Amino acid sequence: MKNRKRVSDREYYEAWKESSADQRRWNRYPPAEGVLARLEGRTYRLMDISEGGIAIYDYGGENIPEETVISLHSTDEGFFVDAVRCRKVSDSRFITNTPHGPEVINRVGLEIMESDPELERKLAPFMRR
Repeated sequence: MKNRKRVSDREYYEAWKESSADQRRWNRYPPAEGVLARLEGRTYRLMDISEGGIAIYDYGGENIPEETVISLHSTDEGFFVDAVRCRKVSDSRFITNTPHGPEVINRVGLEIMESDPELERKLAPFMRR
């Protein structure tokens, strides 16, 4: 098996931001380093995050339900937010050219269903502004 250098979260974020599939309603930010989402018993990398939602990479084409509860944690900084209720609002795919050749990016957009100032305060450290 050929070893490939992992494309950084920032490179994926920039490629998606420039794609025609991106439709922004909130100001979105790349996640802080080492931020992961846990939902439906699986761990996902974040593509971007805002006060109103979260986008994750879906590599295996898992069937993410229309409504779910997620937990976010930063392995680098130690931040943690648990039991954030979300609704799936998008499930998109596009191909980007990386230094290692074409790569398919699957992006699942999750809208936060019950956002309030306290949750927004807890999410702020996860955003690289």
